[in-house]
Amino acid sequence: MAEAVLKGQIRTQVGKGVAKKLRRQRLIPAVIYGGASGPMAVTINPLEMSKLLGTGAGENVLITLSLEGDGEPSRTVILKELQRDPVRGGAMHADFLEISMKRKIKVQIPIRLAGEAIGVKLRGGLLEQHLREVSVECLPGAIPSHIHVDVSHLDLGHAIHVRELTVGEDIKVLEDPAKPVVTVLIQRVAMEEAAGATEEKPAEPEVVKKEAKEGKQEGGKTA
Repeated sequence: MAEAVLKGQIRTQVGKGVAKKLRRQRLIPAVIYGGASGPMAVTINPLEMSKLLGTGAGENVLITLSLEGDGEPSRTVILKELQRDPVRGGAMHADFLEISMKRKIKVQIPIRLAGEAIGVKLRGGLLEQHLREVSVECLPGAIPSHIHVDVSHLDLGHAIHVRELTVGEDIKVLEDPAKPVVTVLIQRVAMEEAAGATEEKPAEPEVVKKEAKEGKQEGGKTA
């Protein structure tokens, strides 16, 4: 399980006006949820946040958050939501969730495919990934960075389902076991489906046909 360290400060003032003022001061307003005392408003230094994001930290990275003015030496949190400036891309607001290492939580885990399916490599099939992440429940210390799925053995028409995913013993997958994760389609079938989805060529308007017929009759008359 990946881990990161982040520093911040507790703040007492909240609201949209306060958040705008903090951003003008080049600070990132944030809120910590899940604590025993309720939501806690904090500010994060953008340089600290840049360091955190530079490690590839996402929702499933455990963060040791140290806050100035807090009675506790540190808190363990995960980043639940990050709002970015639509133009510059910089962080504008962050939501953190405080967690207990002894209590299970629900998180989304990305699926990473590996290998080249024989149905694609040797038989011209088409690989289709139906799920790119799955919901799981486990202790924070057992959260995997991703779920590895080897597709190299898949032939035409074959699939890997949720029930076939390999995860740790302490991890419970919450998705429908029968749901397909990845499938190798027969290219001909895929092409037929695509062709069936296209609209038929519209018929020539009746008025055009009529005009063409009349023109032909007039052209056939002798002077």
